[in-house]
Amino acid sequence: MKPKLLVCLGDSITYGYPFGPGFSWVKRLQRRVPFTLINRGVNGDTTGDMLYRFKSDVVAAGATHVHLLGGINDAWLGFEMERSLENVQRMIQMSREHDIIPILGLTTPLCDRPASGGSFFVSGTVKINNWLVSFRNGLREIAAAESVMLVDYCTPLSLPGMEKGDPRFFYDEAHPNEDGYQKLADVAESKL
Repeated sequence: MKPKLLVCLGDSITYGYPFGPGFSWVKRLQRRVPFTLINRGVNGDTTGDMLYRFKSDVVAAGATHVHLLGGINDAWLGFEMERSLENVQRMIQMSREHDIIPILGLTTPLCDRPASGGSFFVSGTVKINNWLVSFRNGLREIAAAESVMLVDYCTPLSLPGMEKGDPRFFYDEAHPNEDGYQKLADVAESKL
C-alpha cells in the first residue's frame, strides 16, 4: 500500500505567515499524525494561483491526499466569487483524475481587533468578510455535492455564534497568531 502523503495547498494561512512554515498549523500537525505532510502554502496566493500550481505542487509530489485552504486573497482582491468556487471545483476534479483524495478547508474568519493590535488590511474588512461568509457557504455546498471531507477552520477561531475572528487567536485581521495556528492544527487533527 502506498504511504500517505498529504499536500497542504493554500495561501499565507497554510504557509504560517508571519512566523514562517516552522510555526504553521501544517508543521504542528505533522508532529501528531502518522503520515507525511508537505506545506505548499504561498503568501498572497489566490485560488487561481493554487489551481495553477496544482500539477507541480500536488500531482508531481505523488500526493495521496490534498488539503485545499484558500480564498481570503480572492476576497481581498475583489475577485468574482463564482470563479473562485470554480477554481476549487476544478482542483477537486483534478484530484480525482489523479486518484488523490481531496480535503476542503473552510477559510478562517477575519478579526476586527486582534489582541496584538497588528494590522494587515488598510480598509474594506466588512466587504471582505461578507464575501468570505458567502464563499464558505459555497464551499459547504461543493463539499456536500462532491462528497468531500470538509474541515471547518472558521468556527473554532470565531467569536461564539459569529463568523468574526476571536482576537485571542489573531496576529492581525487575517492571520492567526501562534495560539491560532495551534488551534488550526487541533481542528485538522480531529478531522484527519
